[in-house]
Order: sequence, then C-alpha cells, then structure tokens
Amino acid sequence: MKNFIPLVLAVLLGLAAVLAVGRLLKERNKAKEKTTTVVAVARDVAAGDVLTADSIMKKEVALSARPAQSIFWSRAEVVVGQKAMRSIIQGDYVLLSDVGLSRSMADIVGEGEWAVSLAVPPGGIARIVQPGDEVAVIGTFRIKSQVKSADLSAAIQEVSKEATMVLFPRVRVLDVGAMASAHGAEESGSGEIILALPPQQAQVLVAAQRKAQLTLALRRPGDESAINRLDPGMVDELTFDNLLQGMESVQLPKIPGVVIMKEAVKK
Repeated sequence: MKNFIPLVLAVLLGLAAVLAVGRLLKERNKAKEKTTTVVAVARDVAAGDVLTADSIMKKEVALSARPAQSIFWSRAEVVVGQKAMRSIIQGDYVLLSDVGLSRSMADIVGEGEWAVSLAVPPGGIARIVQPGDEVAVIGTFRIKSQVKSADLSAAIQEVSKEATMVLFPRVRVLDVGAMASAHGAEESGSGEIILALPPQQAQVLVAAQRKAQLTLALRRPGDESAINRLDPGMVDELTFDNLLQGMESVQLPKIPGVVIMKEAVKK
C-alpha cells in the first residue's frame, strides 16, 4: 500500500501543475494586446491595377503594430475602385499612399460625419500628420465673464482671462493639404487639414477657428484613454500660480559662477 502513496502524490502534483498552467494561459489571453482589422491584398497586385472587392481582404493586427497609413477594414469601401500606386504582395497592407485619388473624398467620410477643414500654421505636429491619423484639437481662448461688485450700486465688471482646453479629444484625419512656403515651394503637412466630425461638432470647430488659437496633438492609433474632453482639465493663470507654491526665490550672487564654484569646492 505504501508503494502507491508516491504514485498518488505524483498524479496529484501533475494535476495541480496542469491546472496552474491552464490558469496562467487563461490570464495571459485576457491580458493579450488589443487588435484591430485593416485592409490587405488577397493576391499580388501590380502598379496600375484597379483594386476590386475580391482583391482585398481583412487582416488582423495588433494596435501597436498597425502602420500609421493603414486603412481600417471598416473603411474598406474607400479602396475599391482605386488604382494601386505600387506593386503590393499578397497579404501586405494597403496604405493610403498606395491608392490614387480616382474617387471622391466624399467616399472617405463616414456615415453621420461631415468633412471640415482646419487651418494650421506650417511646422509642428501638422508637418508630420498623415491621412488616417487620429489627433486631438486643443484651443486657447480668451474667456470673458461678468463679476458683481460688493457695492450693489456699482456697475457689473467684465473680467477677461485666457484658458487652454481640449475641444475634440480624438478626431480622424481625412486629408492633409499643402501651403506654399516663403520660397514658393509647397510645404507638405501645413495649410489645412481635413477632419471628420459629426455635424454639430463640425460647426463648433468652424466657429472656434474664429475665436481661438487651435493646436493639434497627435494620438496613438486606437488609444482609448482620455477620450472624454473633461479628463485633461483646463490650463489657466491659476495653473501657473500653483506652480510657484512651495518654491523659494533664487538669489543671484554678486559674482555669478564664482560663488557656486567655491561652494562646490567646500563640499
């Protein structure tokens, strides 16, 4: 009977190991990176070929590995009817730069969206933004408010302050325009950017361009964080006043550098 005890223990330990490995694999699957689906070619395509519905296929890819100019499968209809600008090997991605402009941009606008232009200065983030990217639109406004005086007979005072806040946390870029530089050449990525927004928000963007200085922030593709515009908060004068709390004023010595060197030697 004693000879069976080690055998039973070995079986039990083996079962425990199998259960532990199964649980570990299950947890790893849960923590698996999010994926998305993009457009790829179902067969070899030569430059100049017209892409058809049966020449493209859905391809699953990790969000972190998705090329910036790849086309989401939900927008696959945009590719059909386009001419390939280069040869594409079977299974390879179809990029926005791979297809011509033989179709109207209206085909790229999603259902329930309007395409609206945003004027941007040359340089900065606008220089590197590409169609298909996701951006945040940040505005700096001069906000006016009325303040009542403690003296009820006094007139109401108007106070003006500057504030910076996020208007649109995540917006899809449809196209990037070009602007002539000071040397007469076209400077890509500046001038105006075409964004896709629901109608009411498109109106806000148009009006905001007249009232505020707008800046772009480039987002990571498929990033689900900070999509509520209230999350980043607001930057105003109080923000910078708070930066000074707990800090001491620096006194400049009569002989800058020399005193610092002497103190460093003593140490």
